Amino acid sequence: MEKITPFRQLARLCKDRGIENVIISPGSRNALLTIAFTAQEGLRCYSVSDERSAAYMALGMALQTGKTSVIICTSGTAVLNYAPAVAEAYFQEVPLLVLTADRPPEWIHQYDGQTIFQEKVFGRHVKKDYEWPVDLHLNGLDLAESSANEAINLTLAEPKGPVHINIPISEPFYPKDEQKEEFTPWLISPLETQNDVFPTEDFNEFVHKYNRKLLVIGQQHNEFVRQNAIRFAKKFGFTLISDTISNCEGGIRNQDIFLKNRHEEGKKSLKPDFLLTMGMSLISKSLKLLLREYQIEEHWHVQDNPAFIDPFRSITRKVKMTAQEFILKAPDERFKAEETEFARSWVYLERKAVHHSKEFFLSEAYSEFHVLHRFIEEMPANSVIHVGNSMSVRYLNALASHIKKDTEVYSNRGTSGIDGSLSTAVGQALKTGKTVFCVLGDVSFQYDKNALWNRYLPDNLKIIILNNSGGIIFNMIQGPNEQMAFNDFFKTYQPHKADLMAKEYGLDYYSIQEQSEVNGSLEDFLNSTKKSILEVFTDYETNSMTYKKFLNTYGQGKR
Repeated sequence: MEKITPFRQLARLCKDRGIENVIISPGSRNALLTIAFTAQEGLRCYSVSDERSAAYMALGMALQTGKTSVIICTSGTAVLNYAPAVAEAYFQEVPLLVLTADRPPEWIHQYDGQTIFQEKVFGRHVKKDYEWPVDLHLNGLDLAESSANEAINLTLAEPKGPVHINIPISEPFYPKDEQKEEFTPWLISPLETQNDVFPTEDFNEFVHKYNRKLLVIGQQHNEFVRQNAIRFAKKFGFTLISDTISNCEGGIRNQDIFLKNRHEEGKKSLKPDFLLTMGMSLISKSLKLLLREYQIEEHWHVQDNPAFIDPFRSITRKVKMTAQEFILKAPDERFKAEETEFARSWVYLERKAVHHSKEFFLSEAYSEFHVLHRFIEEMPANSVIHVGNSMSVRYLNALASHIKKDTEVYSNRGTSGIDGSLSTAVGQALKTGKTVFCVLGDVSFQYDKNALWNRYLPDNLKIIILNNSGGIIFNMIQGPNEQMAFNDFFKTYQPHKADLMAKEYGLDYYSIQEQSEVNGSLEDFLNSTKKSILEVFTDYETNSMTYKKFLNTYGQGKR
C-alpha cells in the first residue's frame, strides 16, 4: 500500500459523509494530507497561511452551512494557532474536524524542528481527540478507519463541536507522480442520536400551576426556533425573552434598556416562578443578574448537551433534546393562556423601551452608536450580520427593536474573544449569497486583519469598523478608567486606519469622520457591489457619554 493511500481514504470518507469545505495551511509535515484532500473531487479546499485566521474562517463556514468544516495544518506552533477558534467552536457548538500533522513521537522534545507536545493539545476544548500511529500504510488502518468515522460523527452529534485527530507522519512526505494506486473507500458508520422523552405530564402540571412563566432563549441559529418560539410561548402562556443573537421573532428584546435602572421591587415583580431556557449564551447582563438574584421554583433547561450548564444557578430539570424537538413534541392540547399581570408588566416595559429608543435617535448627535443605528435602519433586508465582541455586540443588542426580522445575527459568543471576528465573517461570506456585514471595533479589526490575507475574499463581504482609537468597553465598566494604567493598558490607544489595508487587498474604502458625511458615505457603501470597508471615526469620550445617556435616560421623559 502506498504511504498516501490512508490519507486518500480519509479525504474520501470526509466527502462521503457530506463534508464540503476544507481549509489547509501550507507546510511540509502535512503534505500527504494536502495532496490527498486537494485531489478528492467534491471537496472545496482553500489555502490560508495564517492558521488562526484559517480556523476562524472554517468556523464561519460551519456556522453558515451547518456542516462540518475540516482544518489541516503542519506540526509545531501552527497547531497552537488553531486553539482560539477550536475553543470558540467548542463553546458555541460548531462542528470542526481538526487534522494536525505531527513528528513521530521519538522526535518530540529532542531539539528537532517544529515539534511541540501535540497529543491532547486542545485539552477539554474538543469533544474528543485521537492519536494515530505512525506510518498508517504499514499498520493501524483499522484504528484509523474506525476513529475517523467516530470523529466525524462526533462533530455532528448534539451538541456539535470540534474533534481533533493528531497524525504523526514520517518522511518522505511527497509521493511520486506515478503513484496512483486504487483504494477501497472506508465504510461509513451511521450517526446515532438518542434524546429524552418529552416530560408531558410534568410540563402540563407546571404550565397550569404557574402564572409567572418566562421562556428565555440564548444564542441559536435554528430557523424553526426563530419562527416558532413566539407561537410556542403564546400557546402555553410564557413571555418570550431573547437577545439579538437568539435570532427569534417577537417577544421581549429590549430588556437591557429597562432592567438596568429598575428598582429592587420592580425587578422582583419580574421574577418568574416557571423558567424555561433554551439555547446558549446571553448578552444581556441585566437579565442574567435578575434571574440569578431570586429563587426560581421551577427552571427547566432544554439542550442536547450532556454537560450540566446552569448560568442562573437554578436548574431543577435538564431536558436533553434540541429546542426544535422540544417545541415539536410539546402537547397538542391548546391551553387557555390568559394574559397575566406578570406578562403585562414585561410587555409594558418593552413598549416603553422601544419608544425610548425611537425618541433617542431623533437627535442627530454624532457617535458610533448613532451611525450604527442609521446603518441598521438602512441595511438591506435578508442580510447577515457578524458582530464583534466588546462594545459592538452590546450596541447591536441595544438596537434590537430596529433590526429587520429577517436579519441573521452571528457573534463569537462561545468564548467572547475579539481575535477572530473578521475571519469568521469571511468564512460565512464564502458560503452564502447574502450580504454579510461584519461590524467590529478598531482593535478587533487590527487584531484580525490577516483575515484579508487570502485570495478568496468575496464581493458580498462588507466590513464596518468603529474606529475610536481604542477599546471603549473599558470606559463603560466600573474600575478600569479609575486606574493610572488606563490609557496604555486598558484602553490600548491605537492610531491606525484601514485605508491602506483596503487598497492592498483590493477592497473599496469609505469613511465617515463627521455628521455631514453619514448619509453620503453610508449610501455609497451600501450600494457598492464590491467587497468594501466603511470606517467610522468618532471621539472616544463622546461615544462613552452617548451610550451611557441612552441607558440612563430611560424612563425620564424628554431628555
